[in-house]
Amino acid sequence: MIRKIGRSLAQTVVIAGITLACLEFVASFYAPPWPMRMLRPVMVPPSPLQAGPVTETAEAIYINRWGMRDRERTLDRPADVRFRAILIGDSLLEGGFVRAPLSRFIEEEWARAGRPGMEAINLGIQATGPNHYHYRIKRVALGAKPDAIVVMFGAGNDFLYERYGARAVPPFVAELPLPSILGSVAPNLTWLAIDRLRISEVSSNNKPVPDEINILNGLVERPRTERLDGLARHLREHRFPDLGVATIRDVLARGSEEFWSSFGTSPNRQLLQAWLLTGMISWETGTNPTPMNAAEADKSPDLPTVVEATFSWLAASRRLVEEAGIPFLVVIAPTATVDPKFVEFWRPWPRMFSFNHQQDARARRLTPLLRQNGFNVVDLRDDLNGMAGTFRLTDSHWNERGHEIVAARLARELVRLQKSK
Repeated sequence: MIRKIGRSLAQTVVIAGITLACLEFVASFYAPPWPMRMLRPVMVPPSPLQAGPVTETAEAIYINRWGMRDRERTLDRPADVRFRAILIGDSLLEGGFVRAPLSRFIEEEWARAGRPGMEAINLGIQATGPNHYHYRIKRVALGAKPDAIVVMFGAGNDFLYERYGARAVPPFVAELPLPSILGSVAPNLTWLAIDRLRISEVSSNNKPVPDEINILNGLVERPRTERLDGLARHLREHRFPDLGVATIRDVLARGSEEFWSSFGTSPNRQLLQAWLLTGMISWETGTNPTPMNAAEADKSPDLPTVVEATFSWLAASRRLVEEAGIPFLVVIAPTATVDPKFVEFWRPWPRMFSFNHQQDARARRLTPLLRQNGFNVVDLRDDLNGMAGTFRLTDSHWNERGHEIVAARLARELVRLQKSK
């Protein structure tokens, strides 16, 4: 009896293994090649991104063969490159809203300063955080043998609640490069499952509504009454079925014509996106206590836990990089609260703005903690504080001017790293 059960289990394991191998083989025809498969949780075909005026060469605005918004790069260092830095981060680095990513701005700074042979590689991917950064470093960046690795930590959305090493066993499936049981044996199948089932973080932010981006921005350009009524009805139908149209409309009506004129399909405007409206309504109709100023945010009960959990991931990444003999730099990108124009823009929605207070308090706690533990830290608050008009008002990413300021600082810092080696 025991032998029969053993044979049955063995047969089951063999059949499962063969099935998995076949599925992995088939998936290899649909999943992108490495390293794109390990970097991008969803397919982004190589093509130009049309976002604002393009004044650079075409290569600066293309999604390259790695799936990055960057010019083409190679894993092996080109013969004419004497210094190679890899930048790890999220949409701040991806730079989808300006003419080129931050890496390009940095390389321009070096070119103007007469520093040839210096390379800044962009590995910025939206909707990712320090846990992704760690495994992106481990599974891709270190293989490029850089002279420096830079983590761009965005105070707005990079804080984590779960410490590094908290899970004894990885989940069955997770978006790459995060570890998972399936990913360890079938990376192509893992990527395909995440992409097709829309369970990556970038895919699951909002449920899809056909042609929604055009619907919303078409409504924005209508007269005020039609605009507010149309947006309120759309949001109730697709996002907030439990709220009345009047409630939604009242929240939206706080915006002045100056606010709404920032959006639309006309040149030099920013597109109104569903996640922004969803956030406005969710926060402003919510009842959970929120910190309404910096002092209240400093007293948030979860502040120490979140900061310590986030620190653990950055510490793990530093160990990984320094064990390879490579300098590690953490750059703290502050929330948009440092931009007076951004603060004024969002004044009508204080509950939604409170999120910025919360994240800013966490950043002010994390930065000295990193320094006390010997991290090489650049705090961009020093460069951006009080600089009006450096952030995009709608989504708190840097605009062109913000990119120029940040690039100038990081170009200098990376030169210092180069000279210190």
